[in-house]
Amino acid sequence: MPYPPAGSLMIRKAVLLTVLAALLAMAGLAGTAAAAPDRARRAADPLVLGQITPAIARSPSAPITIAGTFTGTSASVHVRLHYSPGRPFRLRSEMAAFLADRGYVTTRYSTKIHFAAVQSGRLPFQLSVTPQELGMSQFGVYPLAIEVLDANSGQRIAIKRTFLTYAPEDAEIPRIGLAVALPLTERPHRADDATFMDDELRASITSGRLAGLLKVAGTAAGKQATWFVDPAVLDDVHAVSAGRYTVKTADGGRRMPADQAASRWLADLRTALADATVFALPYADPDLTALIHNGLEAPAVAAIQRGGAVATELLGKQVPTSILWPAGGRLDRDTLDELAVSGVRTVLLDGDTLPERQAAGQETATPGTAAATPREHPEPAVRIDTVADEQVTALLADPVLSGILTDDVSGTGDAALLARQRFLAETALLASQRQEQSRSPAAGAGTRAAGRGGTRAAGRATEVTLIAAPRKRPWTPNPTALSGLLNAAAEAPWLRMLPLTEAGTGDAPTARTDLVYGDQDRGAELGRSYLGTVRRLSQQADAVATITKEHTPLFNAAILRITSVAWRGDRKRTRFAKQLDAAIANRLGKVTVIDTPRTMAGTDGQVPVSVANNLDKDITVKIRVTSKDASRLAIDVPGGVFETDLITVLPGRTQLVNVPVTVPGGGGDATIGIQLLTAEGKRYGKEVHVTVHATDYTGIALAIVGAGSAIMLAALVLRLIRRRRRPPAAGEQPGRAPGPAPQTPSAEPAGPSAEPAGEAASDRSAEPGPAERSPRPEPARPSGPSQASGRSQPSGPPEPAARAQEPAVPADRPPE
Repeated sequence: MPYPPAGSLMIRKAVLLTVLAALLAMAGLAGTAAAAPDRARRAADPLVLGQITPAIARSPSAPITIAGTFTGTSASVHVRLHYSPGRPFRLRSEMAAFLADRGYVTTRYSTKIHFAAVQSGRLPFQLSVTPQELGMSQFGVYPLAIEVLDANSGQRIAIKRTFLTYAPEDAEIPRIGLAVALPLTERPHRADDATFMDDELRASITSGRLAGLLKVAGTAAGKQATWFVDPAVLDDVHAVSAGRYTVKTADGGRRMPADQAASRWLADLRTALADATVFALPYADPDLTALIHNGLEAPAVAAIQRGGAVATELLGKQVPTSILWPAGGRLDRDTLDELAVSGVRTVLLDGDTLPERQAAGQETATPGTAAATPREHPEPAVRIDTVADEQVTALLADPVLSGILTDDVSGTGDAALLARQRFLAETALLASQRQEQSRSPAAGAGTRAAGRGGTRAAGRATEVTLIAAPRKRPWTPNPTALSGLLNAAAEAPWLRMLPLTEAGTGDAPTARTDLVYGDQDRGAELGRSYLGTVRRLSQQADAVATITKEHTPLFNAAILRITSVAWRGDRKRTRFAKQLDAAIANRLGKVTVIDTPRTMAGTDGQVPVSVANNLDKDITVKIRVTSKDASRLAIDVPGGVFETDLITVLPGRTQLVNVPVTVPGGGGDATIGIQLLTAEGKRYGKEVHVTVHATDYTGIALAIVGAGSAIMLAALVLRLIRRRRRPPAAGEQPGRAPGPAPQTPSAEPAGPSAEPAGEAASDRSAEPGPAERSPRPEPARPSGPSQASGRSQPSGPPEPAARAQEPAVPADRPPE
C-alpha cells in the first residue's frame, strides 16, 4: 500500500490539531459561562432581607413587617411569599431540608407586590403580614420564603428561605434551658515575657476582636452566657498596661509607653464578668491533642494549672478550670484518657465528636460539616469511661446551634438576620418536641451502660438544656449581631438562659459511637517538626528554672504561648519560636564551663574544670566529665564517668573541680566532654568539649635524671683517676694527696728551668704573665707541730690557684 506524501500527513495533523483546539476552546467558554453566574451571585446577592420584626410573633393579628432590597436588571418584578398554613415543622431534619431546597416544599404562596418597577437597578420593598394570614394557629416554627420573579417572563430571579416562630401569648409554652459558651481568646503577641513580636494588641483592644467581645460581655444577655477566658490574653493586656514594653523590630526593639486603653479594657472586663459564670481555658489555649500526640503531656497539664491561677489574679475573682474546652470541641480517645489521668473530670465537646450510632443502612454525615444531621433529641451531657478511676462527663454542644454562632456574619448582607431567625427556630422546635414528649407516657426511660468505648447517660434533670458553643478559635464575632441574637434568645418565652454548670440531659438517651477524630482533625494540628522545637525549648526552659536555688520558672509561660492552637496554619509561629530560642540561649550562657585547653603531665594526675556563674543568684549544679578518647586520656573513676555531687556557685564567682585522669598510652591531644546538670539530673546547656594535651612525662623525666647522674658520676671518677696518674712534683711525697707545696722565702719566682717537664705546658697556661705578677710578701714560716710534719698552715687567705702551680723550691737550695 503506497504511503501518502509527507506534506499530506503534515496537513492532516495541522487540521486535526486545529479542530481539537477549537473544541477545547468551546468547552472552556461553556465552563466559564456556567461559572460566571455563580461568581456573580457570590459577589452580589440580588435579594437582601433587612428586617423581620418582630423576631417572634406573639399575637395572631399583630403585623409582621418584612423589608428588603432587590438589585437587578429586570424592568419590573413580583415579590411573593411562600408559606405552609397550619403546618409547622415537626423535625429538625425538615428544617434543614427546607433551607437546602431538598424536597421540603411549602403548600401556598401569596404575591404581595405586583409589577414593581426597578429603578436604577434597585428596588427597596416592604410588606406586612399577620400570623393569622399565614395560617399560624399553634406554637411552633413555620417556613417562610421571599421570592422575586421577573414580571414579564415569570422566571425566578432570587429567593430567600427563613423561619417564623409563633408563640401565642395565651398558650402554654414549655421551657428548655439554653447554655451559651463563649470563648474570649486572642492570638499570642509575646514570645518571651519581655518581648512583644508586634503591637497589634492595641488595635484588638480598641476596635478589634477584644473590643467586640468586651461589648458583648457588657450586655444583659452577655452576662448570662458562660465565658471561657484565655488567661494569656489577660496576661498580655496587663503587660501592655502596666508600664513600658518592648516591641521587636527589624533593627532590634522599640520601647513603647504603657497603653491606657489596655488598662481600661481590663478594668471594664472585670466589671462585665463580675457576676457572670467564668471558666479559665488552659493558659494560651494550647493545641492539647497535638501536644499529647507528640509526648508533650507536661506542658498540656501545666497550661491547665497555670490558667486558673493567672485568670483568678487578673480578674479579681475565683476562676475555676473544672470544665475543659478543647479547641473546636474535638479530641480523641488518647487525649481524653491522658486528661482524665491528670484530673480532668468534665469536658465541653462538639456534639459531632460523639455522633449517634445509626441503624443499619442509614448514612451518617461527616462530623463537623454543614451536612451533619441535626439531633432531634440532643443530650447535653453524657459520661464516658476512661483509663482513669472515674468517668469523665462530656457536655455536648449542639452542632447546628454552634454552627450558627460560628458562621461569619460580619458582612453587610442579611446573614446576621437569617442567623438570628434560625437560632430561634431551632430552639423553638426542640421546645415543641419537648411539649409533645411530655404528653407521651413512654417518653425516654432508663439509663444505659456502655463499655470503655461508649457512653452513659449523665443523669436526669427536670429541664432539657441545649448548649451552643462556637466551633472556631480564635473566634471573631460581629458584636452587634451576636448581641442581637443573645438578646432575642433571652427574651424567647420557651428559653431560659442557664450557666453551663446547670446543663441537664435529655429524656431519651441515644446510643453513641466512641469519640470521632479523623484524618482532617489530625492534619489541622501543629506539626511534628514544630513541636520538636517546642520539646527542645521546653527542656532548656526547665533547666534554666531549676539551676537556681529558688527554681524560678522564667520561660514556662512563653513555652505555652508558642503551643497555642491559634498557630495552626500560621507561619508567624516560627518567628516567635526563634525569638524564644534566642532568649533561652542568652540565659543559658550566663552559666558556662571555661573551655581553655589543659595540659596534663605524667601517667596519672588531675585536670581542672571551672564553672563560671554570671547570674545574680546562687546556682546549684552537678558536673559530669567523660573522655572522648579513652586510649589517650581516661577518667580515673569506675565506669569512666566522673560526676560531682551538687555544688553551689555564688553569683559572679568561678568554681574549680579537679578531675582524676590517667594516660594509658603514650599521651597526645585528647578531648573531654563536660556537661552541667541540674539538681534533678537534667542537662543544662550543651556539652562543652575541652582539649587536654596529655604527656607521659614521668618515665622520660626519670630517664633524663638517671642519665645526667651517670654522666656526672663518670666525670668525677675520671677526674680522680687523672689526678692519681699525674707525676709527683718536686718536694711532694709519693702517694701524698696533691696540695700546695711549702713555700721558701724567695723574693723572686723560680726560673723556667725549675718547672717540671711534664707540667710545663699546662702550668704555664694557667700561670699569670709577667705583667700580671706582683711581688708578694713572704709567708710566715710554720712552727710547732705543723713544721714538723712539713705542712704549711697559711694564716691569711688561700693562695690563688695559679700560685699552686709554681715549682716548689728544692730542699737542698740555700735560702737567698
